[in-house]
Amino acid sequence: MLREVRYYSQLAAGVARWAREPIAHDPSALVRDTIANRERNFLALVRDTIFAQPTNPFHTLLRWAGCSYPDLEELVRREGLETALERLLDHGVYLTHDEFKGRHPVVRGSSRLDVDSASLANPLYEGSLETSSSGSRSRGTVTRRSLEYQIYREAQEHLFLSGHGVDCRDQVVTTAVLPATGGLRRVLTHARRGQPAAAWFAMNADTHYRALTRFMILELRCLGIRAPFPQYLPTDDFSPVARWIADRKNQGIACLVTGNVSPAVRIVAAALEQGHDISGTSFVVGGEALTAAKLAVMHRAGCEAHARYTISEFGPVGFGCREMEGNCVHLCRDSLAVISRRRVAPLSDTVVDSLLFTPLLPFAPTVGINLEMDDAGTLGPTSCGCPLNAIGLDRQVDAIVSYGKLTGHGTSLMGGDVLQILESALPARFGGVPSDYQLVEKEGVAQTEIELRVHPRLQLGSEDEVRRFFLAELSRLWSGSTTRRMWTQSGSIRVTFAAPLMSGGRKVLPLHLLGSGQAGS
Repeated sequence: MLREVRYYSQLAAGVARWAREPIAHDPSALVRDTIANRERNFLALVRDTIFAQPTNPFHTLLRWAGCSYPDLEELVRREGLETALERLLDHGVYLTHDEFKGRHPVVRGSSRLDVDSASLANPLYEGSLETSSSGSRSRGTVTRRSLEYQIYREAQEHLFLSGHGVDCRDQVVTTAVLPATGGLRRVLTHARRGQPAAAWFAMNADTHYRALTRFMILELRCLGIRAPFPQYLPTDDFSPVARWIADRKNQGIACLVTGNVSPAVRIVAAALEQGHDISGTSFVVGGEALTAAKLAVMHRAGCEAHARYTISEFGPVGFGCREMEGNCVHLCRDSLAVISRRRVAPLSDTVVDSLLFTPLLPFAPTVGINLEMDDAGTLGPTSCGCPLNAIGLDRQVDAIVSYGKLTGHGTSLMGGDVLQILESALPARFGGVPSDYQLVEKEGVAQTEIELRVHPRLQLGSEDEVRRFFLAELSRLWSGSTTRRMWTQSGSIRVTFAAPLMSGGRKVLPLHLLGSGQAGS
């Protein structure tokens, strides 16, 4: 209790400081100048946060690789930033997602290193806002974000959203309330840029989180920030949002909706089912794959949808412009350098182009080199002619998927954490062996669905009993409580007594993820 009181007191103080800070008045010039100095920014950041900080694990990895700061400076000058990062990758300077999270030790040849993700926090800037999740079975990651970072990030987002009509549309936020901070951050960002959100719709939440969210909104209003109170949706019912958008359209007002992919598709599906005209609505969505099937639902209602790609530890990775479709985004090469490597995805037999991220901003919350986050995609030059190219955002990431995490409904559960439930907790409670249980993330008619398959040979009598036990175990994981609430509220989780699916390699894998292209019916 005391820890939670301290955390939300600090959050309230940080929000108040952010609300009073001046905005960046020319986002285009800011991003253009940052791109022009990206190599200089990288070298300064590595010098001051890695080479000067022996506790940072990359200090050790660079030493193992025989790379001093003058060596790195010369490598970047001679070969360019991305090529230099590829050379470092070849010499073992990287962290996999499991290494970054401290789940596995770092092993390079005969050398071994244990990593605490807290050691990758930027020591140069004071964190004014903190996001944190924890569970009894696995550690969450605490990310502290400075005011400098918040101001730069809102400039990035305004620059991208301007191409989607943020200046002339009503803003509709469809993101969760506390303990997730994304919704609060979004309504504050909209208001600070002069386009306050007209509505905030959220799935139901525990009473004390509703109260905490209300307190934060009251705080913003006392500071002169126009921020809406959340409107909570009934269980498995997104029609109130569809009606609200249709009413706005009848008044001649178009809407721009920001949030996660599956809830957005459920809003559109509700409009189609109930005959609400929401054509012309724009959706900018993230948190999971914006697949062809989901896009088809959007287009059927006369709506458009474009991707945003964000990683908690780094912030925005990319945004899709109006000329891009599906999981394709302009890469935020001002704040990140991204390379890829071919590898077999963990818990699968699928080969992917795994993305590795290197933060560049001096006030980046997380610092490191070639950090792998279990996402894959195709890097290349942009193929659109939008204004973002003119300021230097001329690289894209296409076909983005998550191959090691469950991401349905904007959640982020590490596959290794879920594996413990499938292979240990469920067999201990209901019998059988690990291969009798399998979790499948798959495309539904209007949202991502999560199916827990249990082999019928176990002859279990109650699907509901298995579902309750699984969700109870899930809530003990990092971000599991939020995931349980999202899956339950959306009606997207079900138990099926059926034989586990086999992969293309004729193996029974514990996880079949939508992102890896494994899920079947």
